[in-house]
Amino acid sequence: MFNGIKGVFIRVKNIEDATDKYLKVFGGKLIQRHKFEDLGFDTSVIEYSNDTFIEIISPLSESSPVQKALDKFGEGVHLIAMDNDDPEQSVNDLRAMGLNLINDSGEGNPITQQIFIHPKELNGMMGLISGTPVN
Repeated sequence: MFNGIKGVFIRVKNIEDATDKYLKVFGGKLIQRHKFEDLGFDTSVIEYSNDTFIEIISPLSESSPVQKALDKFGEGVHLIAMDNDDPEQSVNDLRAMGLNLINDSGEGNPITQQIFIHPKELNGMMGLISGTPVN
């Protein structure tokens, strides 16, 4: 079903400090700094030569879902993106396990958005089925 980890998303309070720290400690190349106003978070993406990444996310407002996660869980791993060759089959396998999936349009319907495993299924952390379409 999955080939391994594609990327790790880390939620932080201060994106500038965290980005500098992760680059200093883990190296890599900063390939993106972007504010997703519509989603309520700021992001830094650090890429590595083996085609994996660390994405650092920070809330843009008190009502941001990232802020709510910070309030509930503190700073730390927010989401793990899993790599796979067949996202549709992976979603079907996860459905068969009875897992709660976010953005799942249901069996028999095309996958039109990224599909996430609900944090309640993964001890407070979300899972992303990498390769599913981006809005």
